[in-house]
Amino acid sequence: MHHFTIFLNSNLIANYLLMKTQHIFILLFTISALQIQAHDYQTVYTKQTALFKNSVTQRIKALRIDSVKVAVDTILYSFATIQEVSAGCHSPYKASWIGEKVTIKPDGTNLFFNREGSVITLKTQALLNESWIAFQRSQSFRVEANVVAVELENMLGLSDLVKTIAFRVVDQQGNTVDHALNKLKVKISKRYGFVETLNFYLFPDISAKSPNDMLMNYSLVGLTNPKVGLQNLRWFEVNGFNPGDELHVQEHNLGDPNFYLPIREYDNRCIYKYLGRTNYVDSIVYRYARKQSIKTVYTDRTTLETHHDTLKSVILANPGFDKLPGEPIFNAGSAQQMFMRNDEFRMKIRPSAMNELYVNSDNKICWSAIAGEGCLPEIRYIDGLGGPYYQCRGYAGETEERKLVYYKKGATEWGEKLVITGVPKLKTNGQLQVFPNPARDVVTFQLNGDSEFHEVRIYNQTGQLVKTECFEGNSYKLHLTGLKSGIYLYKLTSSHSLIHTGKLVVD
Repeated sequence: MHHFTIFLNSNLIANYLLMKTQHIFILLFTISALQIQAHDYQTVYTKQTALFKNSVTQRIKALRIDSVKVAVDTILYSFATIQEVSAGCHSPYKASWIGEKVTIKPDGTNLFFNREGSVITLKTQALLNESWIAFQRSQSFRVEANVVAVELENMLGLSDLVKTIAFRVVDQQGNTVDHALNKLKVKISKRYGFVETLNFYLFPDISAKSPNDMLMNYSLVGLTNPKVGLQNLRWFEVNGFNPGDELHVQEHNLGDPNFYLPIREYDNRCIYKYLGRTNYVDSIVYRYARKQSIKTVYTDRTTLETHHDTLKSVILANPGFDKLPGEPIFNAGSAQQMFMRNDEFRMKIRPSAMNELYVNSDNKICWSAIAGEGCLPEIRYIDGLGGPYYQCRGYAGETEERKLVYYKKGATEWGEKLVITGVPKLKTNGQLQVFPNPARDVVTFQLNGDSEFHEVRIYNQTGQLVKTECFEGNSYKLHLTGLKSGIYLYKLTSSHSLIHTGKLVVD
């Protein structure tokens, strides 16, 4: 028997083991990368609301899953939007803008359904360069889908792997057809769903039956979970004023010049200065100073009405307004939907009254839009700047508008201030009456000839400020609620200059 002894260089052994380790690591990395591409992608998630914007129309649509049905497949249902179901016939119940439902197969394939009930297939687990038939229309043409990129992308401050799917329209012989769909695509984030999507209800036709919509790309602009990007605009945000805010609003209407009407022109100019705000669970109460002039031109005369006063307004909750953009708002047999924009301002828009639907059948299948003429404008409500604002022109040349021309909120100013005519600018002559004094519930400050902006401060005997009120005009009733009986000092100022001081006795 022969015995052999083999001596191996330790460096050779180390190099061999390192090469094996590197090959195993590369293999595992490749497998892992393929798995990352292939698994766990989903277009729509149930625990979040997503907002999408089209860059051409600037309109923002919302996507929220309201119900889920789980069997072999998982079926997701979003809230329905108003859709045209046949010529002149609409429904607020039929389908979302992405289709009636989303069916998720066990292998991860997502199915969407257009207005004809035909299927659009997205293979969310497909790998890079993998192709499939996404849609087939009879024997005329088909739409092929292809994963053209799988990349790490940033959206709304979030970083995630994003899969891009492009489309190609081909005829039965496999030749590419000149079709606008060839330029559209969808993007799917691994953790957050659609980054770019289409309004699949209209797929694959670029020109829709309804003149108000067409097949186009929508990009993700906001999520609620996590809360990032743009969020739904709500009623209390529209009416979100704080003391010191100032709005200048002009309403201007011109009548039909070719038709006899008693009023030819109406010009209403208002300056609102917010003085106080009180928040409640279901409302906001504001106190504000108003300076207003109303000029009315009749066929035989012109009138000018002015107001210079301090008022209170109560903003109540508005659940219909707070619905998501595109979500139907029902009211006494009618249905309408609002849209959002986020360009110069974040705003919600109520379409023209001609877009409001009324049910005309007992089974609620067919809803019809009203027929109208004249000025039927879109109505806009702006984040933190109120509303309604609108502008329109009728068939006969009549016009109606209500516009924001200036605002000041904090350190931010925008627009040009209104000039209110007809409000007399009276000079202060130093005469002030305070009555009754002593007073029990209310005391009146009456200035002889002063209509400027004033502030009155009440101090107790220790010099502590106990009450502050602001007003415009030459007369103001100060409520003494919360003040105990005793002697107080009042100071009345205008434009930060002292005008009057004196004693006030509260019984």
